[in-house]
Amino acid sequence: MPYSPLARPRRLKPLQEPSLRLLTFQLRGQWFCLPLVLARRVISGPADAALAPAGLTQLQQDNIPLIDTATLIYQEAPPSQGDTPTTKAWGPAQAPVQTVLVIDPPPLGAVGLLIDSTPSIRRAKQSAFSPVPAIYLIMNRLQGINTLVTLGKHEPPHFLLEVDALLAKLTQN
Repeated sequence: MPYSPLARPRRLKPLQEPSLRLLTFQLRGQWFCLPLVLARRVISGPADAALAPAGLTQLQQDNIPLIDTATLIYQEAPPSQGDTPTTKAWGPAQAPVQTVLVIDPPPLGAVGLLIDSTPSIRRAKQSAFSPVPAIYLIMNRLQGINTLVTLGKHEPPHFLLEVDALLAKLTQN
């Protein structure tokens, strides 16, 4: 039988698992994330009265309403002992940092989420996503999340924010 190059078996590249780019950040000592495609801008600076939870900030001539994200997620639960916002050095003394993550969900327009740390971009494979047990959400009075993201063996789990569900809580009140 003559040898034909068409008869050679092809080496198939293994299929790569789909992944999603996430923006990760902290709230009250726990890690959260949301899809990077929702993010519009990160505004970071010393905490002051201009960034009050019920206030507004300006971004390119747009007035952006600010939302206290932790209060929505934790349903007004007081912070646990030891849970403090992340601080960053601003000269010789430590000053609290207030970070605003401006997102742009389609139906509502731009909204500023107050978060406790400067966010970072991470990539998560499809297999890293799993549902959060309902009893855990009830016990800890959490809302606006239902998915847990495991980014690595030596990293804490991240809660994936369901932005639409979280913002829907604002319209119900």
